Amino acid sequence: MYQDFEADIELCNWEAMRKGDKRSFAWLYDRYFKLLYNYGKKIGIRNSELEDAIQDLFIDLWRFRTNLSSTTSVRFYLYRSLRRRVVRNSTANTFFTSTEFTVQDGIDIDTPSSEQRIIDNEIQHQRIHRLKKLLNDLAPRQYEAMVLRFYDELSFAEIASVLEVNEQSARNLVQRGLVQLKQYAKHVISLLIFFLF
Repeated sequence: MYQDFEADIELCNWEAMRKGDKRSFAWLYDRYFKLLYNYGKKIGIRNSELEDAIQDLFIDLWRFRTNLSSTTSVRFYLYRSLRRRVVRNSTANTFFTSTEFTVQDGIDIDTPSSEQRIIDNEIQHQRIHRLKKLLNDLAPRQYEAMVLRFYDELSFAEIASVLEVNEQSARNLVQRGLVQLKQYAKHVISLLIFFLF
């Protein structure tokens, strides 16, 4: 119910922005900048390229607002637009293959504040370490598909559109990623049991 209400607000602001309402445009910018930034970091886009791409995306949204179509999901529209912009950008064509990117970069975006970090116990650090190992073993497209599915809660149809593949391929990427994570987790558990007993 709450999600429907939130989606209605987003769509109302989208439509108002298309008609030239500056407050609605500012609302969309405030609402989505951090989400787009987190998504971009998780798929390996460098900070300076990412910030430029998001800024350019919003500039173009405003400039070409009268040519924009209606949408059923503002978040999906913006994710897809950002990804296309980055893929098109010649200096950013190396995202996913950049040696500078690790899963740590994606996880660090959502790390707690310094006060909360002091409160965190060793178990949380161990879980994050294990998760990074698991995610680093995934193929880049599997990783992105899983981020879109489980972190951003996009449908398979939306994931397919963002990744520019068919829906079955999106399902396969997520499924293969889950299978790989499960197999790796079983392996780690069996090693722990072996060493403990």
